[in-house]
Amino acid sequence: MRTPLILIALAACSNDGSATNQAKPEEETTRKLAGVYPDRFQCNTVATTEQITQALNASYVKQVDSPSSVPRGLPRPCTYEVMASSQPEYWTFDFDCRDGMKQRADALFAQYTRTSAELIEQYNAVADAGPQPGSVKRDAGVKDKDAGPDAPQRAPEAASEVQVGMKALDHHGQGLIFIDDDAPCYVRVVGPDTARRLELSKLIAKGLTFANAPMTPRPFK
Repeated sequence: MRTPLILIALAACSNDGSATNQAKPEEETTRKLAGVYPDRFQCNTVATTEQITQALNASYVKQVDSPSSVPRGLPRPCTYEVMASSQPEYWTFDFDCRDGMKQRADALFAQYTRTSAELIEQYNAVADAGPQPGSVKRDAGVKDKDAGPDAPQRAPEAASEVQVGMKALDHHGQGLIFIDDDAPCYVRVVGPDTARRLELSKLIAKGLTFANAPMTPRPFK
């Protein structure tokens, strides 16, 4: 009578192990992945043109192709033509979600803070010196080649910390950089107005998640 009982017990153990082995591959295949390959990333998954139009208080926003090439592992910048006044404005934002992004972001924070201060010092030194003999007088209609094709010359602005994501800095009177508090990325936003840069950055920070970030897909629970 003992032999059948032993055989039944062994069969039960064998079946339990088989069920466990079958369940494990199924769990692995259904495990979710976060992230989007950078070369397949679409800007409107983070912020639609309608949302950008509202954030920038614009009457018209159109996404335009970016001709610039990017290093491997980065998505193309998101570039827009914006009508918020009588003249078109150009706004861009880009992402870096590669390994080591925190170190690169910290270096950019330090660089932008330093160069913003240097530009102010240079501007003040020139202003204090006054016009030089034979120099051409410049007025508000003269373009500043470093600030974009449609930006008039203006006094440089100091870099200042702002509240976006984990850490953020508005700099040079035309850019804002922030480290996201959800996705492992830093984001750079470029546009000609301080208040609207902040609003656009907040919109991007809200729309950017661990799931839709432009990075090599990776498992998440």
